Amino acid sequence: MAVSSHEYWAVVVGISDYQKITDVIGLANGAQKFANSLKQAWGDDHVMLLTDSNADKYSIKSALDWMKDKEDDNDTVIFFFAGHGDSHSYIAPYDAYYASDWISSQELSNWLSPMESHYQAIILESCYSASFATDLSQTGRIVLYSSLATEVSWADGDSGLFSGYINDGLSYVPNADINGDNIITLEELFYYAQPLTTDESQLASSLQHPLLSDGIGGELSLIGKLLLSTSVPITGNYNYLIVDDKTYSLSYTQFNFTPGTTHEITALNVEILQGIRYLFKNWADGNTSASRSFISGANLQAIYSRQYLLTIDSPAGTVTGAGWYDQNTFASLSAPNIEDGGIRYTFTGWSGDISGSLASTRLVMDKPKTIKANYNTEYQLNLSSPYGTPDGAGWYAAGSTVKLSAPSPEGFLIRQVFESWSGDYSGTDAGAIITLNKPMNITANFKADYTFLYIAIGLGLLIIVLVILAIFKRRKSYYYNTI
Repeated sequence: MAVSSHEYWAVVVGISDYQKITDVIGLANGAQKFANSLKQAWGDDHVMLLTDSNADKYSIKSALDWMKDKEDDNDTVIFFFAGHGDSHSYIAPYDAYYASDWISSQELSNWLSPMESHYQAIILESCYSASFATDLSQTGRIVLYSSLATEVSWADGDSGLFSGYINDGLSYVPNADINGDNIITLEELFYYAQPLTTDESQLASSLQHPLLSDGIGGELSLIGKLLLSTSVPITGNYNYLIVDDKTYSLSYTQFNFTPGTTHEITALNVEILQGIRYLFKNWADGNTSASRSFISGANLQAIYSRQYLLTIDSPAGTVTGAGWYDQNTFASLSAPNIEDGGIRYTFTGWSGDISGSLASTRLVMDKPKTIKANYNTEYQLNLSSPYGTPDGAGWYAAGSTVKLSAPSPEGFLIRQVFESWSGDYSGTDAGAIITLNKPMNITANFKADYTFLYIAIGLGLLIIVLVILAIFKRRKSYYYNTI
């Protein structure tokens, strides 16, 4: 927040519970409300509040000394008092009893006169308060008296009657900002509260006529308002603003600041229910940045669009169209077939808040919606072998059963014959049946079979033996023939 060279200081006094004289119900509460409004605008460290036992004469004088030490000739100071007063120009602090315990109009003027502030403001909520006018009226000072010098002032149990309407005006009753500039001046507060006070005092036993003594030659600004509105009604206690680094909920539609100061505001997106949100678009004055600065006294409207969330359930990550959409606009959907790492997804249709089998389609977003892209899932079966080509490889629906078939033996004398399967399935059955619940890579393993070789060798040896025997027999026959 930018710091203004013109600062505001206040001492606020309200006494309901007196030590020695009659109590007045509500005055301390009214002072508390007045102080709270000023603190919100000026900061806690610029306002000193004294109520009941903390508002004795010494403490009031000390508080005014504190304010004198803080203020300078460029500042504005305010003294607010709500308590007993009498027709001899006295107001009663908490410990008032004897005449010396009270504060006279001359005494109060003497306490205020040394202050260098450019403007001084005094609000007296007490009986016969205008009896102070002779001593308090001067150039550069504005004084609001709750009643004429011959009149009592009334309290309604919540605050003084006059200061209650002053508090209403500070809380921004629209009629209190007479010129509609969002700057609340002390004069506007008086002219708002004066007729209402007099009208309500008719219900009591005597009339009350507030009086204004204005010696500043213009209007004294007290508070610069920020009035916030949204382009669409948003209900609920959701956070929607950050003002000067503090987050506020939707219940805050107005803020009090020191007049002429610059501040920062950020409009937040508001998700009010699951699947429903309000998205900030721009400010009504054309500013498109959610974060901006403003000068106190601004009237800002945040333009929002109502949006609905489209949720898509799909086993395939490349389905497009999910997200937030402005109310009654179209969402474009696309569900392509996908093949990835031995898994293949084949789109079969939509379900949920939309139906149909077109992979590309549109959906009107007139509420939050959830849809599902339905796919058939297929797994790839890869079969490998060092000899021949196994049967059964290909794409299959998830959960399918597949019969494997190992290649026939190869070779002549030394044959390569199937021994086992390995990889994602192991077994020795050449015609094994498997369930495909994931992509699978299976290898057919072979071993050397020497059976035919052994037979060939045996036959060869047999032939050799037979040949030898035949030769031997022939030789023996020849021998016999020659004798």
